[in-house]
Amino acid sequence: MTILQNVDLDKGTVEVTEYNTTNAALAQLREKYLTIPDANTDEGYAFIKGGIKELTGLRTALEEARKREKAPYLQAGQIIDAEAKRITEELVKLENPMKTAKKEVDDRLERERQERIARLQAKVYAIQEMPYQVRGKSSSEIADMIDRCGEIDTAHDFYDLTKEAQAAQQNALNELTQMLTDRLAFEANERQRQELERQQAEMQRQMDEQQAALRRQQEEMQRQQEEMERQRAELNAARQQLAEQQPAPVIALAAPELTLAALAEPTYSALQPSSDEGECLKLGDLTARLGFAVTSEFLRSLGFEPARREAKACLYRESEFSHICAALIAHIQNVQLRQEAA
Repeated sequence: MTILQNVDLDKGTVEVTEYNTTNAALAQLREKYLTIPDANTDEGYAFIKGGIKELTGLRTALEEARKREKAPYLQAGQIIDAEAKRITEELVKLENPMKTAKKEVDDRLERERQERIARLQAKVYAIQEMPYQVRGKSSSEIADMIDRCGEIDTAHDFYDLTKEAQAAQQNALNELTQMLTDRLAFEANERQRQELERQQAEMQRQMDEQQAALRRQQEEMQRQQEEMERQRAELNAARQQLAEQQPAPVIALAAPELTLAALAEPTYSALQPSSDEGECLKLGDLTARLGFAVTSEFLRSLGFEPARREAKACLYRESEFSHICAALIAHIQNVQLRQEAA
């Protein structure tokens, strides 16, 4: 067994005879060969040749001593390496099964962790998608989504992704709150717009009804005017006929009155009220349409009875209005004829 007797590892020195001899001779060799003579002279050439031989011999001896002294250490290193390799292989045989078992557990735990993170990430993504699920929906649906988002327990149910879940929840709540504010404003404006359209439609309907009523009144007035013209023509013809038949003044005073009364009877009888029970008019409505006041007694004298009464008010059928107008015209014309006859 070789022991490191010649090497001091702490001091970094070595005790080798050749090393010591050569090292001791270095001072003399430096002094001897420090100045190189001229090699072109015989003495200088011989000196240089002898110096090379001496130095080569010392260097060769030193190299042989190095190999000799190092050989045991190299062999020891090989032995050490081989023994370490053998022991390592035995340790590896014991270690590998445990490493394999441990790796199986580690792989399973990592796979389960990744699967758990994937499930949690899907839940985080679902929170992020909440605002998109109610985009364009009603304010009540958005408010319900805010409640659902706020009820998620991101502090305890998300484990590895707690921070991500809390951030996603806060961002979703902020966006949903802004969406609710915007939607409430939109719905309020929409209600105002619909109410305005409804009012405009109602105003248009009332205008259309008023215009239709005005057209009916104009048509009725036109018809009444034509009727008045017709009756006036008939009365004028009757008056002319009476004048031709009764030239005497005395007879003219009585005859026209009797004749005119006789002429008036067909007019009143043709204007008797109809039996329908449609829309009714009060005396105030008749006064507003005619432009002068009439009484129930006066209308009764013309042959028109109220259709019904409400409290003290007398109501006349709408369908009788044209007949009342015709009766008034006939009454006025009879009065005029009597005045002219008188």
